[in-house]
Amino acid sequence: MPNPLVMHHETMGARLEAGRIPLSYTNPVEEYWAIRNHSGMADLSHLGLLQATGKDRLSFLNGLLTNEILKMNDGRGVRSALLNTRARVLADLYLYAREDDLLIDTGDVRGAIVKEILDRFIITEDVQVKDITSGFVHLTLQGRQAAENAGALFGVAFADMKSLQHKMLGPSMIANRDRTGQSGYDLIIPNDEAEGVWQSFLLKGVTPVGLDALEILRLEAGYPRYGVDVDENIIILEAGYKDAISFNKGCYLGQEVVARATHIGRVNKNLVQFQTNSDHVPGPRSKINSSGKDAGYVTSAAFSPGLKAVVGLGYAKRDFAIEGTKLVVESDWGLLPTVITKLV
Repeated sequence: MPNPLVMHHETMGARLEAGRIPLSYTNPVEEYWAIRNHSGMADLSHLGLLQATGKDRLSFLNGLLTNEILKMNDGRGVRSALLNTRARVLADLYLYAREDDLLIDTGDVRGAIVKEILDRFIITEDVQVKDITSGFVHLTLQGRQAAENAGALFGVAFADMKSLQHKMLGPSMIANRDRTGQSGYDLIIPNDEAEGVWQSFLLKGVTPVGLDALEILRLEAGYPRYGVDVDENIIILEAGYKDAISFNKGCYLGQEVVARATHIGRVNKNLVQFQTNSDHVPGPRSKINSSGKDAGYVTSAAFSPGLKAVVGLGYAKRDFAIEGTKLVVESDWGLLPTVITKLV
């Protein structure tokens, strides 16, 4: 079933990507400040959703994914990654344990692609993986007032929830999921209930926001995005992902490479956050150098209205991947003085 909110986005004058993904409603700067100052709501229904059922679902996924899945219990969530045998990242996943199933947010990787990979490994296990993306609307409520807004609408307290904890409200799920560095919640809602929830939040004064504003805030927070900052060519340890890896569990896809790189204590490059005091935004793959030496490349960047500077992510070679290192980014506007603000 098509996303029932698309016609509402069109009526509100949203600028849509691929005809269904809101990029902005007014302009990204206004929407950015809405999230920073109170709250904003975005439609992320293009992201993939899977449902895993069967009595072996936890043990099956625990043997494939990077984090500890086996000990998950109802109401808890965990970030994990799906790797290939060379420890390259195939998907950045968020898993939520529910009473009778496991919900998997596959992010920017289509649910059908992740399902196909997982299905290859099911032999005798009692596991069923279903792509449920089209049956649900996926909203995110971000900003300092997000808990208050959600509580007022649903009549349930959310402020005490820890990261990735979630609650079921009938067939809908609300999870503590910060996508912006400002705190927030994801709402997974059946299609036939989504319009009422969307309109109710608007009536309570929550600002609709698009992906462009979320992009600026995720870069400020230093959160990598799959398909933009990380892909199947990147070793997981190069991209950080410290919260997605258990170094104490048994085998999983790519575990030998992760263990070897961890043992020697290094990888050849690291994902870093950088900042440049300019309003010129370098494009993806722009080169980063130091005194003429190749030091890395940009993966994504945007101008931050709050920082009044460009903030971005990119890969720095090992010798340069140190907080405070001063570098330059090659751009169409010349060399942009840049400093690494943190390792991701």
